[in-house]
Amino acid sequence: MNRQGESGGIVRRLWARNLLIWAALLALLLLSLVVAYVPMGRMTTASGIIIAGVKSTLVVLLFMQLASAKPLIRIAAISGLVFVIAMFALTFADVFVRI
Repeated sequence: MNRQGESGGIVRRLWARNLLIWAALLALLLLSLVVAYVPMGRMTTASGIIIAGVKSTLVVLLFMQLASAKPLIRIAAISGLVFVIAMFALTFADVFVRI
């Protein structure tokens, strides 16, 4: 009986944590929507990118549980990020050369 009570508490804490993260993601979504309509010039794009970075960090670290993953999985995730950054850098380099 005690073991079921412990597992129920773990499940409740997991649901509460995920709901809190989900609420934070929704709040960031609404913030990015509000920021999109506020005329701030170049700061609009910068703030949108910062908000997107925070949202992706929440998803990767908490929903995908990368914060508590094994080192090999972390290395694989970081290598994927490095590859994406390299692809963007090469694309931007090509665009800037053509301008």
